[in-house]
Amino acid sequence: KENKALIEIGPRRRPMILYMIEALKKSKYTDKIIVAGPEEVQKLVKGLVCLTISDGQTIPDSLKSGILPLKKDPLILISTCDAPLITEKHIDYFIKECYRWPGFDIYYPIIDKEVYQKTYPSLDLRRVYATLVEGNFTGGNILLINPRIITDFADTINDFIYFRKHPLRMARLLGARITAKYLRKYLSIQDLEKKVPELLGGYKGKVILSPPEIALDITRLVLTERERRNSNLQKKSITGYNS
Repeated sequence: KENKALIEIGPRRRPMILYMIEALKKSKYTDKIIVAGPEEVQKLVKGLVCLTISDGQTIPDSLKSGILPLKKDPLILISTCDAPLITEKHIDYFIKECYRWPGFDIYYPIIDKEVYQKTYPSLDLRRVYATLVEGNFTGGNILLINPRIITDFADTINDFIYFRKHPLRMARLLGARITAKYLRKYLSIQDLEKKVPELLGGYKGKVILSPPEIALDITRLVLTERERRNSNLQKKSITGYNS
C-alpha cells in the first residue's frame, strides 16, 4: 500500500509531506518539527526536520513516541501529511486565534460547510459534517494540544481519532445527553466544549473557526484521478487493439 506522505502532487511532482513541512518551517509559531513514519518517509525528510521516528501501529502510538522530546512544552501542534494546501499563513492564523483564548489544553479547528463547499465544490473533495446549533461544520487536519493529554488519555484520543469522520458515533462517545441533543439538532459548540473536561480529567478544550484549506484532504482526490487516468489508458489500449 502506497504511503500517502509519498504521493507526488503539483507541477513539481513533490511528495505531499514536503508541502506540509515547508509550511511548518515558515510558520512564525513553530520551532521543532518531528515526523513519524516508515523508513522511506524518514529518509526523505531527514535533514529537513528536527527528528524522525518510526510510526506506531496506531496514531496515538506514533503521537506518544513523537511527543517525548516535547513533553515539557505547554502546547504542541499536530498535523496530518495530506493537506498540502495549508500554508504558513493558515497555520499562523489558527495558532494566533488559539492564543486569543488562553487557558485551554486542546484547540480543534472547525470549518463552516458553506465556506468549505464554496471554496472547494468538487464532489471528490467532499467532507463529513456535524450539524450543530451554530451551523454545519467539518474538522481540520491540525490540532494544538497539551502533550500531557496524549500520554494521560491515549485510549480516549484513539477513540476520537478513529471516529472523527463519523459525527453520530463521535456523539455517542460523549454520552447519552450529547447524543440526544445531536439527533434532535440542538447540540451546540458550547455543549461540546463543556464536555471536554469530563472526558479528559479536567483538561479544557476550545474549537476555533478556521480557513477551509485546513480541512482539505486531497488524498482521495489524487487517488481518484489516478484511477480515472489508468481507466482511460486501459480503454484507449483496448480501442487501439480492437481497431
